[in-house]
Amino acid sequence: MNPRNRNALILCVLMALATIVIWLTRPREIASSRRVPQPNPGDVVSIPMFSATVAATTNVYPAPPPLEVPSKAEIKQAQEAKINMAYATPIDVFGKVVDQNGNPIAGAMVEIGIADKPFQTGSKIIETTDQGGLFSLSGVHGIAFSVSASKQGYYSTAKSTGQRNVVAAGNSDLPQPTKEKPVFLVLHKQGDVASLIFHGSRQIDLPSTGRPLKIELATGQKDQGQLEVASWLGDTNQRPFNWRYQLSVLGGGILERKGEFDFEAPVDGYHTSMEINMPAAAEKWSSRAKMDYFAKLSDGRYARFSVRFYPGDRNFIVLESYVNPKPGDRNLEFDPAKAVTAP
Repeated sequence: MNPRNRNALILCVLMALATIVIWLTRPREIASSRRVPQPNPGDVVSIPMFSATVAATTNVYPAPPPLEVPSKAEIKQAQEAKINMAYATPIDVFGKVVDQNGNPIAGAMVEIGIADKPFQTGSKIIETTDQGGLFSLSGVHGIAFSVSASKQGYYSTAKSTGQRNVVAAGNSDLPQPTKEKPVFLVLHKQGDVASLIFHGSRQIDLPSTGRPLKIELATGQKDQGQLEVASWLGDTNQRPFNWRYQLSVLGGGILERKGEFDFEAPVDGYHTSMEINMPAAAEKWSSRAKMDYFAKLSDGRYARFSVRFYPGDRNFIVLESYVNPKPGDRNLEFDPAKAVTAP
């Protein structure tokens, strides 16, 4: 290479090096002048939060006051005050006593119980009904009251007693009585009673194999009489178990007595025997039962009796009977004052 060409080549190399040095040492562009890339759909975008200094100066709240916890004594005092306020509720009682036909009963004794003492037996007040069967009580306080009526010559019924919750009346399906709508108490008027042979409750053991046992209704004596009872029991070690009783009136008939105040024996409709059967698969299985019956005896006498059944390891019944000693007399309404003994 001639000297002229060599010098030209050296000059070109020096100029290229100078250009590189200038480019490497030039100032950088500020970040804000750059093009910020846009996020793609679905990307998570982070948004910078305010600095701690700014948050501390713009969200300043006063500290909450300390929580005051009541003491046990204060809690007890508040509970006692609430109870005393409940027992201070005014009570007004308005009621009417009637018989089974809706007729007013004058001179009936009404016992009114007032729940007026916390954790103690309440007060009892006795009132008497007027000619219209009405009674009332005012000027007392408490959380509840109960009433019950009675009178000589009348039977108590499920409706001869009542109870009202005064403080929590909204939780009761019984409305509070008023003068316009008093609470009704029902007594059943006693009819013409007969002189009956009464034999009180007595336990009678029975075989569980179906062997019948004869019972005399008028005296309760076993192995004789016109009432015959047989029973069949399954394995009593299992619960539940099958059990069945059969009752028969030899030479006469038996009929279920359904009404509490059915005191007149029917003329007909009797059966030779009746059963009470409780299979182990029964939906409402029980090892106890009670039934009431009418009986028409072979000599023309009528009777009514109740039986409580107790199947189990000791298989027995409890029998109570009323027998009219006069053949053909179907009146079985009983008054202890007119009880007679069996001949």
